[in-house]
Amino acid sequence: MADSTTKRLPLTTQVKNLLWSESGGYCQNPKCRVELHLVVDGDRRHQAEFAHIIPAHTGGPRDVDDPTLSDYERAQPENILVLCPSCHTMIDKAPAAFPAAMLREWKQHSQRARTQAFGTPVFDARADARGHIEPLLEANKAVFDRYGPRAGDFDDDRADQWQRHVAGTIIPNNQQLQRVLHANRHLLTGEEKATFHTWAIHAKEFEERHLKGDWTAGSTRFPSAMATILEDGQ
Repeated sequence: MADSTTKRLPLTTQVKNLLWSESGGYCQNPKCRVELHLVVDGDRRHQAEFAHIIPAHTGGPRDVDDPTLSDYERAQPENILVLCPSCHTMIDKAPAAFPAAMLREWKQHSQRARTQAFGTPVFDARADARGHIEPLLEANKAVFDRYGPRAGDFDDDRADQWQRHVAGTIIPNNQQLQRVLHANRHLLTGEEKATFHTWAIHAKEFEERHLKGDWTAGSTRFPSAMATILEDGQ
């Protein structure tokens, strides 16, 4: 628990290095993404600013979003964005328009972009790519078969297990599947690319339902061809 007042703790070198790596040297506002390194009069400099999501001290912008955060937690990388000066000023001048939840989404977007660019394997053979994604598809199917919704089944324990495995297994697996298939789309047939795009819409809507509570009617169903994507003979 934070005290009635908090004090600004300096960011450690380790935290700064992690943040630089996470951002890739670009503003983490997904609508900006300006490069933060530049050359001025022959000197290489940066224009990055480390922006707190929940402020470093009590009473700052967005403090009401999580006022119990401790001094230590406020100085950790999970609470910091790397922004250009313009975006940093913008979010702190209008905190109501840029709540903590939105800024955390910016951070997650940047993390996913870095992983997609540098942390996802690219394969030369379809069989190798299939071998990588098959365990993810099988794990998701096992969760659905065991705990997935069934017509007329209103068992609370089953529903609780479903929600737990959705958050802990299916959604993370879906995110990894999307990264791998996107990075290896050169191995997909035309029909498989169409299947992948339909599944990606399904996965996005599925995540929004279970993490954001958006239960909009008419959601895209899981395309059955996704289960055999990249298999021999496709």
